Amino acid sequence: MAAQRAGVTFELERLDLEGDELVVSGHWSGVRGLRFVRPTLVAENRRILATLEHKPWAPSLDRAWTAAFPWDGDDVDVDGLALAVSPQVTVPLDGGVVSLRRTEPVPATNAKTGTTGKTKAKARAKGKATKAAEPEPEPAEPKLEPKAAEPAPGPADPPPPSQPDRVAELEAELAAVGQERDALLRRLREAERRASDESSAHDDLARGRAAAERDRDRAIEQLAEAVAAREAAVRTRDRMQAVHDEALQARDAAEAQLAAVRAQRGEANSQRDEVLLAYRGLQRHVQTERAQEDRARDDAPQEGGPDEPIGVRTMPAARTVMAELQRPRPASKLPFSHFDLWVIRVLGTVAAGCFILLLISILRVFI
Repeated sequence: MAAQRAGVTFELERLDLEGDELVVSGHWSGVRGLRFVRPTLVAENRRILATLEHKPWAPSLDRAWTAAFPWDGDDVDVDGLALAVSPQVTVPLDGGVVSLRRTEPVPATNAKTGTTGKTKAKARAKGKATKAAEPEPEPAEPKLEPKAAEPAPGPADPPPPSQPDRVAELEAELAAVGQERDALLRRLREAERRASDESSAHDDLARGRAAAERDRDRAIEQLAEAVAAREAAVRTRDRMQAVHDEALQARDAAEAQLAAVRAQRGEANSQRDEVLLAYRGLQRHVQTERAQEDRARDDAPQEGGPDEPIGVRTMPAARTVMAELQRPRPASKLPFSHFDLWVIRVLGTVAAGCFILLLISILRVFI
């Protein structure tokens, strides 16, 4: 089978009449990359478009390619048929006359005359059979008798249609075909509109899906950032907690040192008090002894007596020196002793160290 495009062949598998449709089925080869349009059946001078029953008509390797065409008649002359599926591909369906048996679908009623295609085909077939069965009349002499009334044709023997009836029938068929064409055009426009709506809906869905994917990606990024921030906050909290624990430990150590220093200070104060008491007791004892010596000296004989030591008599300055040595020392003007000063210095040094440690702990907490 030849075609306008080189290498394209069509292997006819089936050619059946199903009701008022001619179904063509077969397999294509050499049509890779070719876009099929609505098939057209070329019969003599007519071009018959395929019905939309088997749309789309793209060829496939795993199944037969099928198209159906409106057809009126019982015989199909394959020699006069050609199949066009694109402007570049037109394949003839040769193979002789094929008489096929028609299946019986639900008849379609003509919109104007109320008749069906099956009824019209039967009427035409019966008219042809009646003409073929009647013998040719022999020539007879003309008779002068009046013509007898011919019997009316019965339902089983319909008269052949006259020329006006045939014209009216063809006009009715043409009107029915026009109505069918208009209906098919309306269905085509409706299908195109639905396809456009579906395409628009598909585009809207694609845009919505893309927007949803962008929102999902943005939410994932925000979630990752939130998780990273939370982990950083947890690390900062742990570091602050460690610094806080160290500060508490330093505070406890400083409090322990302060308590120890306070205890030492208390013990030093106790020892100081004991020393002061002993010192005061010793001062009272010395004063008592001095008083006794002064009384004894007052009671002793005057200078030049026989019992006075020689050195004292001969050295009057010695008495002055002895009196100066035996004179009690004046009490200190300070209300505390040197030991108290050293204790205060030690306590101040410990307090300054504790204060410095506390400052260092606070700086480590905030840094």
